[in-house]
Amino acid sequence: MTRSGLAAPLLLATALSACGGGGGGGGGGAAPATVTVAAASYAYVAPQAGAQLAYADTLVDNLNSTINRNLSSSVTAVGAGGGYTASEVDPSHDRIVSGAVDHTFYPTVYNYDAMGRATSWNVTGAAGVPVQCQVTGAQPAGAPSPLTAGQTWNASYVETCGAGAGIAYSQTGSFVGIETVTVPAGTFNAYKFVSTTTWSANGRTTTEAVTRWRDTAASGSRIVKSVAAFSYSGAEPPQGALVSETQTLQSFH
Repeated sequence: MTRSGLAAPLLLATALSACGGGGGGGGGGAAPATVTVAAASYAYVAPQAGAQLAYADTLVDNLNSTINRNLSSSVTAVGAGGGYTASEVDPSHDRIVSGAVDHTFYPTVYNYDAMGRATSWNVTGAAGVPVQCQVTGAQPAGAPSPLTAGQTWNASYVETCGAGAGIAYSQTGSFVGIETVTVPAGTFNAYKFVSTTTWSANGRTTTEAVTRWRDTAASGSRIVKSVAAFSYSGAEPPQGALVSETQTLQSFH
């Protein structure tokens, strides 16, 4: 997912051992079906260098605009300890503005820790100058590892981009269990996570509620689908602010 102050990363981890996509079972609108499992557990496994994923990204904003983008992610380096670097881009490089909000996905290079959580990233914006963002705090956003079904987590961290003031975030989440999910890339047994993240800036508090599924056959690391909903309190959000975002895996290699 885009960072933009509004969402978690698109690629929390991408351990890939096979290629696929495109012909495996239709669109991402079908409701997930629960699979009965005993003592479901999740553990992060580092991705492979060269792993590539393609996503469809649908945004809906408070102007009732629907924005369709395509996103691609490539793992460029993997460290011995499991941390890795990934490059993410909108292949069309389209400029997307709705109301007062720039929804363009600018090329971004992410650095992830040994649990697949983003710790820093560089965004190359419209001016062509990279801006570095850094996460500080003991627990960055995202599921820790390992987890068993029903376990929860809490995270508090600060994101600082360039010379801007840091923004404090608070997140709660849980590992729900295993479900089957159908997206254009195929039908997957997937680990299901839910989380709620809140932050305040410019007199406004934003709450992001996310449900995310990760493929069990890819060591629980490949994100298959992510659905986010945004709500606001305090100062009115700008025209064009996000209401929802849905990402579905189209293909992988």
